[in-house]
This record gives sequence, C-alpha cells and structure tokens, in this order.
Amino acid sequence: MKKLKELKRKISENKALNIILGIIKFIIYAFLILLLVTILVQKISQNKKTIGGFMVFTVASESMVPEYKVGNILFTKKVPEEDLKVGDNITYLGMEGRMANLVITHKIVKIEKENGVTKFTTKGLQNIIPDPPIVYDQIYGKVVYKTAILSYVAKVINNKIVYYVSFIVIGLIVSIEVVSAIFASRREDGADE
Repeated sequence: MKKLKELKRKISENKALNIILGIIKFIIYAFLILLLVTILVQKISQNKKTIGGFMVFTVASESMVPEYKVGNILFTKKVPEEDLKVGDNITYLGMEGRMANLVITHKIVKIEKENGVTKFTTKGLQNIIPDPPIVYDQIYGKVVYKTAILSYVAKVINNKIVYYVSFIVIGLIVSIEVVSAIFASRREDGADE
C-alpha cells in the first residue's frame, strides 16, 4: 500500500507525464465535442448541414453485411461528383418507392450519363435487386470511415438498462471527484492558516 502511494505521488509530480496526459485528455475531449456538435447540427438541420464536409450516420439495416453491421457508425464526406466511382459506398436520401425519404448507405454498382445527367445505381450487399438510380444532389457523401469504438458505445447506450446504469455510475464518479476536490481544497485552506 505504501509503495502504491509513493508511485501515485511520483506520477503526480512528473511534469512531463502530466503534460502528455493533459494533451491526450484534450484531444479526446475535443474529438468527443466535435462529434457531439456534428450530430447535433445534423439532427437540427435534418441532415442538410455538415461540419467540415463530414456527416455521421448509424447503420439501421443488414443490407450491407458483412461490411457494415446494424449499429455501426459511419463518417461520410461530401466529394465532387467526378470523384465517385463504381465500388464506392455512399450515403444518400432515397426518393422513390419503398426508399422514399430514407437515408441509405449502399455500394455504387453502375454510373451512367443520361441526357447530360449522371445517374448512380447502388445496391446493398445483401440485396438481390439494385436500388432505383439516383442523382448527385441526393448523395450526402462517400463513406470514409467506420468506427468500431463508437459503434460499440452506441449499441451499449441504446440498451435502456445499460444507459441508465452508466448514467448513474458516471454521475457517482463525477460527484465523488467534485466532493474530493472540495475536501482537498478545504484541507489546503486549513493548512495555510
């Protein structure tokens, strides 16, 4: 026990280590805040605004298994029309039939020009029939990244019991930290007198 306290003291007094830990914490917090802002902007604007050209979507069906599973979180980036090619995974807004008003992430299987307009045909990996052709204006972006960690967090948060238990545990940890900081502050004040 004495060795553990000594180790904690040495770590807390190591300025270089504290700076490195501070930078790591800052990067993590900045990323989480940026992600939260991106998601809020998308929700408020109904997927009409981006942050730095990026948007975040959650996979809702099994049409792209094994590449994407239900609950995976995907980052898409708006790219110029000429940069899209067969084989790219894109997220778009469906406009016809059973896909009307649905946000869909599928693979481009065909690109063709018709009367000067480029039309993209997409298909889910598990689907037999391709989707109706779409135009560039329907495309939110090309999938550039799938995050496993945030996908796992999203799955956990979507479970109501786990969500509330996590909320309570995090609340308790924050409360303990605040109370500890208050008592430490009072001890320092008492020592100064």
